[in-house]
Amino acid sequence: MSFHPSHVLASTGTQCTDNKDKISANRENLSVPKLREIQVWATGEAVLTPDRASVRIVVSSKKEQAGEAKSSVARRLDYIVQTLHTHNVKEGDVTITKFIQRLEGVYNMEAEVGVVFVDFDKCQAVCNFLVEKLDESVLVSQPNYFHSSHGLEGVRRQACLNAVQNARQKALEVARLLRQGLGRPLTIREDQSHEWEGPTPSQQDSAAGNEGPMTLQQKIANATVTVSAKVFASFELVSRDKSKQQQRT
Repeated sequence: MSFHPSHVLASTGTQCTDNKDKISANRENLSVPKLREIQVWATGEAVLTPDRASVRIVVSSKKEQAGEAKSSVARRLDYIVQTLHTHNVKEGDVTITKFIQRLEGVYNMEAEVGVVFVDFDKCQAVCNFLVEKLDESVLVSQPNYFHSSHGLEGVRRQACLNAVQNARQKALEVARLLRQGLGRPLTIREDQSHEWEGPTPSQQDSAAGNEGPMTLQQKIANATVTVSAKVFASFELVSRDKSKQQQRT
């Protein structure tokens, strides 16, 4: 959660006017007190690291007979599926596609297994195990990190809530400066929202000077999402006694 300076408007009384018609109207409504309020703008941020990792496992075989190519791929494909089952990967997180073609009199059979992991340690364990146990005809890709739609919606809401909390804190400090109490909220409106992917400044500093392929931690940092929200809020400005009464109720 972050706190940024912004405009603050406080209204504590009525304005005088020389217009006789308006003065007359004000006199007729003296029994109706003018609402006093504080208006503030504030921003809030929320950060979310990836909560999903996808991996592609490709199995291929080239044989003169189509049946032999299919059988070769099927054996290793069954082993991969069994490995995923042993590591408690849900069936709904696994997709399998198969493709066979004939090139220069040779049948090329290929199967691709797409796996989505929610546990990054399990992802690493499965990938390492398959690389160690299977031959070069099986290719295991590096994990691709991303966010679930549920996770993105949650971080967007959190950024807005952080902005509202900052707005209330700012209004409360202004009310204390004026020796007044902060009453109920009158208006809360989200004006802007912005999000981007990439490491935070501290992560960028720690990665500076590193050469060579990106590590898994660097890939996770590059896929991290930051959301910033800006809100406008107005609060009723009340006497301290009335503010204490509202807090007790």
